[in-house]
Amino acid sequence: MDIYIPPINFSNHNRQTLFIVTRPFYTQNGWVNDESVKKHWQVSNMFRYTSNIEEANALFIPCPINTYSRQELKGFNALCALQNIPGYGYISGDFGKQYPEFSNLTYFRMGGFKSQLNSKNRGFPVFLSDGYERIYNKSNMDVRPKGRKPVIGFCGHANASVPKYLKEKLTFTKENFKRFIEKPLRKDYEPLFSSAYQRAAVLKPIENSLAVTANFIYRKRYRAGVATASERQKTNREYFDNILNSDYIVCVRGGGNFSVRLYETLMMGRIPIFVNTDCMLPFEDTIDWKKHTVWVEWKDRKNIAKITDEFHNALSDHEFEQLQISNRKLWKETLSVSNVLKMILTK
Repeated sequence: MDIYIPPINFSNHNRQTLFIVTRPFYTQNGWVNDESVKKHWQVSNMFRYTSNIEEANALFIPCPINTYSRQELKGFNALCALQNIPGYGYISGDFGKQYPEFSNLTYFRMGGFKSQLNSKNRGFPVFLSDGYERIYNKSNMDVRPKGRKPVIGFCGHANASVPKYLKEKLTFTKENFKRFIEKPLRKDYEPLFSSAYQRAAVLKPIENSLAVTANFIYRKRYRAGVATASERQKTNREYFDNILNSDYIVCVRGGGNFSVRLYETLMMGRIPIFVNTDCMLPFEDTIDWKKHTVWVEWKDRKNIAKITDEFHNALSDHEFEQLQISNRKLWKETLSVSNVLKMILTK
C-alpha cells in the first residue's frame, strides 16, 4: 500500500501534533521510507510512503483538520477524486465541532457525538506509552484473581461543588456562542456537561452500594493540580496503582466526549466500566467494545454498582482472568499504530 502525504514545512511543525499514522514516515528532513523509523513503530514494509500521488492508494492529511482552511481541504478532496483514492485526516481537541465535509475525505476524531455526525467522521483511540514498562519496569501484566465482590476503582477529577459545576458549564456556553456567531442554524452545539460534577454524581451510588467495593481517590483539580515533576510522578504512580489494585475502572467522559481512562484501563489489563454518553469509539465495525467493557448507558448510570455486580458474578474465575488478558492484548496489538494503519487501509 502506497501512501501519499502532502509536504509541510517541517521546521514549523511539532511532530507530536501530526496525524499519528504519518509518524512512521516522518523524519526532520521530510517524509521518507526509513527502515529504522518503521521498525520503531512496528510497521511492515507493505506500507510505503510515496511522493508521487499517482502511485498512491490513499492520501493522509498530516496536520489536524482544524488547522486547514476549507479551500485547502477542498484541494485535498480534489486530489483524491482525481486519483480515485480515499483521503484520511484527524480532528484534534476536545470539542465535537463539525468541519467541512467532502466525498473523498474521512475524519478520525476522539471527541464528538455519534448521533450528530455522519459516517465521514469516525472514532479514534488515544495513543499512550506502555505504563507497565514506563512506570513499573515490567513487560508482562499482572492478572488479578477473581474476588467475591468486584473492586471498582477511580482516581481523578471528581468534584461535586456548585462553583465547579457552573464554571464547567460556562466553558461550553462560551464555545456554543462562538459557533452560533459562526453559523446559527447548526446541529453540533455542545451539551452543557460538567464532567467533574457528573463524575462525582456517578461515583456516589457506587460508594453507597454493599454489592461492590469502592476504591476511589478524589482529585478536586485536574491531575490533582500538581506543579512540579516530582509531584507529577507521585500522583501518576498513585493513578496507575489505583487501576492495578482494582478489577473495574469507572470511565466517564471528561472535557471532551471521550475517555482517556478507557485506554489506560485496557493498557493495564483491567476492565473498563464504560459510561456511554453518545461516544464515537474507534473501529466499531471491527472491535466489539461490549465484549471488553461493562457497558453502561448514561441513562442507567445510577445502577452502575448493580450492573457491575451482575457482570462480575456471571464470569467464571477463568473468564475473569482471560478478560483482563484480552483487554491488554486489545490495547497492545489491535490499537497499536501499526494495526490501526492496517485497519484504515485494508478494511
